[in-house]
Amino acid sequence: VNADKNLSLLKGDINLSIYEGLLSTAYGQAASGQPLGYFQTSAIDRFLRAKGLSDEIDVFIIDTSPSLGLLNQMILLGADYFVVPMLPDAFSVQGVENLGTIYEKWKMQWRNSAKALSGNTETKLVLPGDPLFIGYIVNSYNVYGKQPIADHRSWMKMIPEKVRSYLSNKHCRNGLVEESWKSPLNIIQDYGRIPAKCQELGVAIFDLDPTLIPENQQGTKENIEKSKEEFTNLSRSILKILTDY
Repeated sequence: VNADKNLSLLKGDINLSIYEGLLSTAYGQAASGQPLGYFQTSAIDRFLRAKGLSDEIDVFIIDTSPSLGLLNQMILLGADYFVVPMLPDAFSVQGVENLGTIYEKWKMQWRNSAKALSGNTETKLVLPGDPLFIGYIVNSYNVYGKQPIADHRSWMKMIPEKVRSYLSNKHCRNGLVEESWKSPLNIIQDYGRIPAKCQELGVAIFDLDPTLIPENQQGTKENIEKSKEEFTNLSRSILKILTDY
């Protein structure tokens, strides 16, 4: 689906769950140096790289589920970079430690088994296995007086140190280490009823026509403009890092 001259959307498919079911065997085969295992574990990565060449696509952004299953593991091992979205709550703050540790384990296991045994296997069949963490996004904060509410601010203050210890120090290099944890790539407000309206109309939040919002919901109209600003700033932050690193 072409959403814009510079943006296309490729929807997911329920059949990916069937592919994920194959990955348990495929990963074991790759980890023991068997060609079929490399072929199956690299399927998504090879598809995206071929699609990028044929359609002249510079950047793919893959929106994964929060699952730590094999499908997301293969996506991460094939990626060049990764970003972690999180909520301003206890679950996200505690989850950073778990996420960073598991990602480190995935990368180490892949490096010490499948990559070490790949031998003369074609490079395109062997997942790189070393994505760089480039930063985090704080999602769905609530506002009062044009700033995050007190409870959310307190959780947001705890996030950087956790990110530094478990993501930046383990999954970054050089100058990106400090840049990735000191502040989020951007913060994205909870926009209440707007996302539901966008789904109804099939448009992105920043493309929603303000005239479709009732006059008695002036705050909602203001939030549409704010969403454009927040998503624009997020895009610029990510593109700057991709350019610099």
